[in-house]
Amino acid sequence: MDELPLPPLLHIDSVGHQTREAAALRRRAARGELLRLATGTYVAADLWQASTPRRRHVLRALAVVDRLDARVVVSHRSAAAVHDVPVIGEWPERVHVTDPARRSTQTSTGVVRHAAPLTPEEARVVRSLRVTSPARTAVDLALTSSFRDGVAALDGVLHSRSSTRDELTAVLDARPTARGRVGARRALSFADAGAESAGESWCRVLLRQLGAPPPVLQQAFPWAGGRDVVDFWWPEFGIVLEFDGLSKYTQARWLKGRTPSRVVVDEKIREDRIRDRPEVRGFGRTVWDELEHPVKLRAELLRVGLPLRTAY
Repeated sequence: MDELPLPPLLHIDSVGHQTREAAALRRRAARGELLRLATGTYVAADLWQASTPRRRHVLRALAVVDRLDARVVVSHRSAAAVHDVPVIGEWPERVHVTDPARRSTQTSTGVVRHAAPLTPEEARVVRSLRVTSPARTAVDLALTSSFRDGVAALDGVLHSRSSTRDELTAVLDARPTARGRVGARRALSFADAGAESAGESWCRVLLRQLGAPPPVLQQAFPWAGGRDVVDFWWPEFGIVLEFDGLSKYTQARWLKGRTPSRVVVDEKIREDRIRDRPEVRGFGRTVWDELEHPVKLRAELLRVGLPLRTAY
């Protein structure tokens, strides 16, 4: 998870419910200056609006967990938010926790309590939160989510090196009676550290469903000034496929001091350089919209000459 400080939470408990300070917090909330995250816990509304959806969910977790039993551990998508494990879709409104003392999962206002065993090694303390380890988090998501979402989480922890395949396998093996274990095993077998984002993971799943041959991930093409790395490469067909996520044009780690328009120009120059290589016979691109409508991705793959073994 990034090291930027989160907006501070304001707690009525810390000032006393009947104090002037508590009354002032309530008045500020009534005026819209503060946002109530949980009973007696607020955050500045402007700082909330300036936060990313993932960081907002971490704030929800911090607000909620203070009022729960000490034995519970933040888990599933909520733990993914804390560890910055890739997920697809919206962050949940409710905070997910695992309670090893429960016999069944319970959903209540603001919280989903999962019933599952938990070893001391599978918990961490991050930002004062007790949270499942990256390996346990990814396995929990693989057990309870779709194949696509499980792959995204497993790819993410492998790519970030926060977990190894052996660690993930050990965590999954320790849950022999868990529902979803067969699907989780399939997702782990398919997981690949080469996927750099949730979008690339989703694209990998769709490529498999569309009958594309397995691609090489993050293939490097050296040239005199450096090297160009492509997302998907099929050497036997000379086909390149790039996934263009919005982050490439908005996030600092990709912009590297450039404007978005400069990134577009540089990307065009890079594409031309790759296309000019003798081993490259086709160059395709895909975006989030095509992942949501796979027929468009299929058309792009056929356009660049990639054979597909199944109909869609």
